Amino acid sequence: MSAREEFIAHVRARRRGLFRPGLPDGELAEALALLGLDDASLERWSGCATSLVSLPHASPNVFDPRTRVGWYAGTLMRRPEAVSTHHLRVVLTHTNFSDLGWRPYAWWYLSEAEGVRCHRLFTRNKKRKHVVVAGRGPLDSVPEGMVGADLVAARAAQWGADLAVSYMLIDAVIGRAAGMTAAGTTTFVPLTLVLSFVREQAAAAASRPSLGAWCGGLVAAARGRRIGPDGTLLECPADKADVFDNYSNLAALCVLGRTQVLGGAKMAGYWPEVEAVIGRLEELAPDDCRAPKVLVVPEADLLGVSGPSPEVAAELARQGVRYSQGLAVAEHGDFAAHHNPFAREELRTTGVGK
Repeated sequence: MSAREEFIAHVRARRRGLFRPGLPDGELAEALALLGLDDASLERWSGCATSLVSLPHASPNVFDPRTRVGWYAGTLMRRPEAVSTHHLRVVLTHTNFSDLGWRPYAWWYLSEAEGVRCHRLFTRNKKRKHVVVAGRGPLDSVPEGMVGADLVAARAAQWGADLAVSYMLIDAVIGRAAGMTAAGTTTFVPLTLVLSFVREQAAAAASRPSLGAWCGGLVAAARGRRIGPDGTLLECPADKADVFDNYSNLAALCVLGRTQVLGGAKMAGYWPEVEAVIGRLEELAPDDCRAPKVLVVPEADLLGVSGPSPEVAAELARQGVRYSQGLAVAEHGDFAAHHNPFAREELRTTGVGK
């Protein structure tokens, strides 16, 4: 098997642990399908030539301008050549509650009766704001006043084993409702599963020396952190870590084979550091460990296509937050399926699967 096929087998063997123990079979099957972890989705991914990777933080919100990453991914996945590409959302589940870009401590949604509401999920006080999302239990109830896709997402979120998986399920429901992802073509995988595969391959190098040696080299050079008893990250040896340093985390995507990683100008700016990590392991790399390529997401006028109503805009200004993907779904439905704000930029890209 290729490294990617072995990783898919690794995911298949561990997918049940992402969900609440005792979850009824029907709900488990629905949860697996939502995250693209069902057998049909995994078989499609295994048969595709290329993986298109997006890297969301675990959060119930996707605020503008980050909405454009999923929107652009959906646009690329609707191209005819994308029949040979699988969209992989590698979720950063070690996000902590101090993250003001994604604000995982609360969920903003639109209530028919009261307009924009904020459901607070965790504190941001000084002593606790560095707790990571994966260190908390799952969403355990539906926030008051939820309707539509948000209501569906909140019910599905209760199937997760922890809050990070709850957020993955919310993202999956809202992404489909927005028209950004389609059943069977998108798979959600926690970054921790990619890294556990790397660690296991490194520890069992004798069974597959080439891949094991490459993974061993990555682990030996990486800085490691694990989730401690209080839910915060603690430094530890990389062979026992839940996450590595940022550059090593991204270098680990090599095990996915031929991969394009969606990112903005910030990612493109530090990508040479990722390539340096990969370059130091070049002599150890098997043929099926490929260096990922960055595909920079174009700038686009998203609000001009699906912006907030005046009432919602005024309320967001009062609360000090941006418009979110979930709010756009509540106001505009599957907006990404009907509008392509990247049309001109697409003419200048090579696309996926080429």
